[in-house]
Amino acid sequence: MLKVVGASWQKTRIGTYILIGAGLLVIGAFFISYMDRPKYNGTYCATAIWSKQTGFHIEYWKQQNDLLNIPKGAARVCYKDSIYENGWAQIEVETQRTYPDWVQAFGAGILEGSLTWNNIYNQWKNTIESSCERDENSQNFCTWLRDLLCENYIRIKETAVQRGEHDHYWHQISLYFSQLEGLETGYIRGASRARSDLEEEIPFSDFLLLNAAADIQDLKIYFENFVANATNGTASDDREDHKVLDEGVTSMASVVVPPHTETAAEPKNFFLPSATMLAKIFQTPDSPTWRLLFGHSTAGSYSSMLRIQKRYKFHYHFSPNIRSNTVPGVDITFTGYPGILGSTDDFYIVKGRQVQSIVGGVGIKNENIDLWKTVNVTEALPLVARVMAANRIAQNRRTWAKAMSRHPFTGCKQWITVDLNKLRPQDNLYTMLAEDEKHDDAALPLNAADEAAINERHNRNKGLVWIVEQLPGRMHLKDVSERFLTGANSTWIANGVPYFDEMLQASGVTRDETSELNTHQALGDDDLTNLEAVDQFMRKHGFRGDLLGEESVAYGNIDIKLFSYNAQIGISDYHAFAGPIFIRLQHMKPRQTLTESASLESSASVDEPKVLASHLKDERLSVSIDDAAQLAELERITERRSVRNDMHAIVMRQHSSGPFKWSGVADYITDVEHQGHPDEFNFPKVTPRWAW
Repeated sequence: MLKVVGASWQKTRIGTYILIGAGLLVIGAFFISYMDRPKYNGTYCATAIWSKQTGFHIEYWKQQNDLLNIPKGAARVCYKDSIYENGWAQIEVETQRTYPDWVQAFGAGILEGSLTWNNIYNQWKNTIESSCERDENSQNFCTWLRDLLCENYIRIKETAVQRGEHDHYWHQISLYFSQLEGLETGYIRGASRARSDLEEEIPFSDFLLLNAAADIQDLKIYFENFVANATNGTASDDREDHKVLDEGVTSMASVVVPPHTETAAEPKNFFLPSATMLAKIFQTPDSPTWRLLFGHSTAGSYSSMLRIQKRYKFHYHFSPNIRSNTVPGVDITFTGYPGILGSTDDFYIVKGRQVQSIVGGVGIKNENIDLWKTVNVTEALPLVARVMAANRIAQNRRTWAKAMSRHPFTGCKQWITVDLNKLRPQDNLYTMLAEDEKHDDAALPLNAADEAAINERHNRNKGLVWIVEQLPGRMHLKDVSERFLTGANSTWIANGVPYFDEMLQASGVTRDETSELNTHQALGDDDLTNLEAVDQFMRKHGFRGDLLGEESVAYGNIDIKLFSYNAQIGISDYHAFAGPIFIRLQHMKPRQTLTESASLESSASVDEPKVLASHLKDERLSVSIDDAAQLAELERITERRSVRNDMHAIVMRQHSSGPFKWSGVADYITDVEHQGHPDEFNFPKVTPRWAW
């Protein structure tokens, strides 16, 4: 056509080439449109590369599907922010043993901070920043707390340098703060890389404050009773020695007491419903193998519900010497929050060289404010750093408990830790003989072989379960394996009341109906045979502060974690639910038929509240706060009291309320920050899938 209109041969050839090229592009686009494109699930990965000459260099790999082949470097990380999808973000960090420990720790911190910087900012904004600026009292407390934490940080670093070479515990404490320093560096780098114009910068003191979340309840009580009054000139100096001689209790002697006041005024204490924890070890009729069921529900402020599942696979050594052995607890999985390097939920799954264990904790009540007279808070270590150090260096549950007994200054806590490696197949002789020993008239003389078998089983099971309790300045720890293996009931419930009589007496708390839930009848022990039954129990005994009508508070049980272990096949099952708990009707009758399901739906509104009320009638929950975000709620509760007498009414509202929605409480909960939160917390269970 070009030739017809008089174009030259050169122009004709050029035009022809253009037409052919356009045609090929059309054909190529057609085929490309039908080609399979890689689908990404939002997982972002990065690697920290380090050398003595150049220091740290971070390689970002954008979205990845092939996680196994992410370059290792000194540390590598993969992170997925799926909070709007299932209520949890997920992060996995791995370090390499061939690098110095401080390089592993700092590199891991940089990687985590650079990928999670946005959620770190939101968590800080929702909790620390909003709570500390709430009023003058909150500002005074946060100023004092920041100064205290910064001074303690300097002292801890100096002590770690002096003792870390020969003290395994102090070496791990040092690495915790090295990781925290890396986290701050990574946060700054991540925000800068994203070219984000944040309204405020997060000072390092607030990174310390985030990581002291588990101590804030105690430090708030200490501040109100011994610091705030002292500034008014009513304090007097005092020095008191406190010695505990009972077996299993850490001795504290010659502790300097800060100034405190002795007035007739009622001491200030702060109570909210505690976290709940359940553990059961049992045998099935058809198998001699022991099984473990474990449930844990965190109590916290709704503003803190930016949740994250973390797995730290850190190949630290026992000492700064890179030639020393790696620690037993290399692989630690826990539930936590952005910007915090441990689980302030107090829920850990620990694995490693000859170690496989679970660690759980809840806050316990303390009505004896005078215990603080024996404590110098300037010597305190953050509770979460102590737990992570114990998780890493402990070779068994006894050494874990001993590590936890160091520096028991803050953190009114009750811990249970189970050695899963000791849940090995057993025959029924041990249980049968143990039962017979309870009745003198039924006991028969044992021959040497039977007696040796019993002793062997006692030694085998020793160290299976330890319970550790801490009050200000004191700690009680004990092997309670026989209570789980030979008692009439193997189920144990922790709900804020001290377990050991010595700690109960020291705390000034009295056992009531609420604390007797660890009886066989109250628990319905025969029905607790699977995780679904544990899930039901945790939900029935949970607390929702947004269901209190005009007096609603943004506080309650904000998750459920469920864990089981079958020793016969060596397989564990773990999953978690995010958000304030609510009754899931579909879980009330497992394995029901379609006919039964239809019948349940038609009668649920009539029958279920009665069933639920039978479990909760006349129960009184008291308050225990163990999260930094709960500062916003502290000023609302300024005296000792029970939250509610009529738990039946709360259950009725909880049954009909369904999932929590921020838009549903906007009219009566207006002063709680929740940046980055989904509106509705109605998520299925989540089982993290790890790559490494």
